[in-house]
Amino acid sequence: MTEPTALTPASDAFPAHVFDALGLPPRVHPERIGGSVMVVSKHLPEGTVLVMTAGVSRLPVESGPPVELAVEVPRAQEGAAVVALRIVCDDVAARRQTPPLGTPWRNSEPFLSGTAISAIVATGSRWGARLDDVRDAVGTVVGHVRTLRLLTDGEAQHAAEHGWDALVIAAGSESALLDVTRTGVVGDGAAAPSPTASSPSPSPSSGPPRNRSVVIRSKLHEQHPPRWVTLSDGVFQSVTGLESPEYMGDSGNHEFVAVETFVLAFPWTAEFVRVAQDGQTGFFTDASGSFTIKD
Repeated sequence: MTEPTALTPASDAFPAHVFDALGLPPRVHPERIGGSVMVVSKHLPEGTVLVMTAGVSRLPVESGPPVELAVEVPRAQEGAAVVALRIVCDDVAARRQTPPLGTPWRNSEPFLSGTAISAIVATGSRWGARLDDVRDAVGTVVGHVRTLRLLTDGEAQHAAEHGWDALVIAAGSESALLDVTRTGVVGDGAAAPSPTASSPSPSPSSGPPRNRSVVIRSKLHEQHPPRWVTLSDGVFQSVTGLESPEYMGDSGNHEFVAVETFVLAFPWTAEFVRVAQDGQTGFFTDASGSFTIKD
């Protein structure tokens, strides 16, 4: 949604449903997708996070009922969920149609850096109508929430040929399909993880521009502040300077977070995140907000 989109009249049923969903408190992200679509997160008891939109239902569409979108991922991978929401929001705005149920969108290469995730499919949720159906004040269903599943190419092929339910059976459970760092639970078509993989554009036929919406950070950020923040191919990477080569070589020591989440945790990085050019690194020595740019 790089250009402003005229919105349809709002229905209170959709934001009310999103904010009240599952009886869990919402956390509203500070930035909106395309300036109009709110992003809301809900931490689930299982240790995962449900990331939802509030505003996609107002985008004008020529086919399909109005919908909001949701992605469930492990909590450390919230940024990956935001990337998927951005992609599908852009697609809805560009194509003026809601994502079809059960039909995978497949990219030629992974769209999350360092993963094998290259496809998205919209399905119902594991909560059924409780989450999936949006009802107005008198109980009439006025739209839906579509859950986006982030898949490897092999998984997408299996879902396209046999259906989402068959993929879940092959994986053993829905939870086996949540972690975006997996290499694939079925098939041999999943792409190998690539640290230089590009993010896809909203249209499968066009090149995949990176959108600066994700930070890959080491888990040492739980105890130490960022020292080096690099923008590479549209994705920020942050390290504390205390990571050893062995530590950096273990993919389990890294996590995806949304840029907004990163800046909320480390507000002194906000200016560099705003002005950084691709290929630049910001070097921070303290929390004053001062930094040195290294090309």
